[in-house]
Amino acid sequence: MSVPSMDDDFIYSDATIGDEDMFATGGASQLSIFNSEVLQTHIMQFVDEVIDDNLALTTLSQETLPDIKLSLPSALNPTGKYPSADEFCHEDVSCTVVPSSKQGSGFIYSQQLQKMYLKTDSICSFDVKCELLGSSLTPRDWSVRVMLVSLAPESQHEPIMRCHNHLAKDNGPERVKKYVVRCKNVQHEYVGEANGPFFEDRCAVLVPLDPDELSVKIMLQFVCQNTCFNVNQRRTALVFTLENSEGLVWARRVVQVKVCINYRRDMQNEENATRNSTTNLSCLAGPSSTGSNGAMTMARRRNKTSFTRKRRQPVVKVEGTAGSGPKVMRTTATTTASFQPLPSFEPCLVEFEMPNIRMAKRVMDNAIGMLSMQVLRVQGDRYTTDKLMEYINNIRTKRDMLTAYNSQCSVDSDLLNI
Repeated sequence: MSVPSMDDDFIYSDATIGDEDMFATGGASQLSIFNSEVLQTHIMQFVDEVIDDNLALTTLSQETLPDIKLSLPSALNPTGKYPSADEFCHEDVSCTVVPSSKQGSGFIYSQQLQKMYLKTDSICSFDVKCELLGSSLTPRDWSVRVMLVSLAPESQHEPIMRCHNHLAKDNGPERVKKYVVRCKNVQHEYVGEANGPFFEDRCAVLVPLDPDELSVKIMLQFVCQNTCFNVNQRRTALVFTLENSEGLVWARRVVQVKVCINYRRDMQNEENATRNSTTNLSCLAGPSSTGSNGAMTMARRRNKTSFTRKRRQPVVKVEGTAGSGPKVMRTTATTTASFQPLPSFEPCLVEFEMPNIRMAKRVMDNAIGMLSMQVLRVQGDRYTTDKLMEYINNIRTKRDMLTAYNSQCSVDSDLLNI
């Protein structure tokens, strides 16, 4: 039997047969007819087997479920993805990461904020403990990857790189100069590049787990401050990922960190800010601020200083009937005394020292102004008015006893001469 040669005629005829099989409307070739008969035969045999009640289909048992679950590593594979700051733990694994000490030389941990504050070149440690719950997982060749990432979602695709200032002063080995986080463990490995975009490309440190205890204490050192990074990258966190020998991530734990100069002061400031914001939110959520009335009350309190008090104008009433001569205009003076509470008198003597005479006279002027406002409010009560004027005259006498050249104190208003 002769084998046809691979010439142009053969290629053309093969292409022609393929075209006939796909687009022939009549007069199909023998090859296409043969393939159609074979395909039809196999289809009919498959239909007969499905209709047959004696056919036993393969069923899934509970023993095969773990194998199927572990055969899908894509769900745990971080390759080609940006680092994540969301905590995660597989159902077959238990993993915890806690600081070894809450306070030490150059660092302090805030239990309220769950955040580590430390200064550059200081060393802090974290205890990593794991437990493998799946029966098919073997406690061998497991490691923990430690990576510094930004907590801002818009900056997680950008790697955190060292600043030029600290990089120029670094006298360490050339291969580790690009790493912001240094590891002081005996067994560790630096991986990644300075400008790696994805998870497997970022600068990080790999520390193996003890195969017997499945735990490790990781000692870390930071050689750059948070202010060295870009503005959007200054909220940082350490991401601890539990990985097996295949590079699959089975757990992810996140610990916020801030590298600064005065770490104790920064911790206290952030704790106070968080506490104050929580207090303000609780006040806003109180019964006085719920509903339309509460919102109006809060708005009044917020804009209290922007309102200008105005005296109520006299109400004019017109009496008389049409055609009965001139109308009589009667004015009814209304005051605010009907709804303003009367001041209570509890005489007290205040003695204090001021920086200079000019400032002391201004304080007295403010006191005279406050009492004068009370006088205007209680004009209908002669007794209260006399008592307030007595206090005003006393303050005036004390003020006049003070002499200051080029005094810029405000003069009394004409309303006080009553």
